[in-house]
Amino acid sequence: MRKLFFIIVLIFSLNVKAGIYGDQFTECLVNNTSERDKIILVKWMFIAMGQHPILKREFPISESRKESADIAVADYITYLLTSSCYEETKNVMTHEGEEAFIKSFELLGELAMMLVIEDTDVLNSLEDYVNHLDQSLFLEFYDN
Repeated sequence: MRKLFFIIVLIFSLNVKAGIYGDQFTECLVNNTSERDKIILVKWMFIAMGQHPILKREFPISESRKESADIAVADYITYLLTSSCYEETKNVMTHEGEEAFIKSFELLGELAMMLVIEDTDVLNSLEDYVNHLDQSLFLEFYDN
């Protein structure tokens, strides 16, 4: 189980080309991931990122909240791999191995992050820093 967790954590850093079984596995993961599941993934990723020392000091997350997120993701992943996408999981691991398995979860992570990044409130917040820029320092760039 620890190996599976390690694999899922690495999903964001590897770039591996998948074959037919990887493609089928990816399609199964995506097709069997509901909006609720994406929310579970987003919360889990947020809490996991919050464990970084820089963030942890300023934005503490209780151990019970972290454990709840871990359990929710574990339940979701377990259901996908042992039920909804059982055959696809067996095929990708047998024919293409861990790298293709990981690549499929990479896309799933990207989909969950898109849920966050495409939110209007998040987009607006990402632009709020502009209100604190001294616009006069940038005028020369617009003089063309």
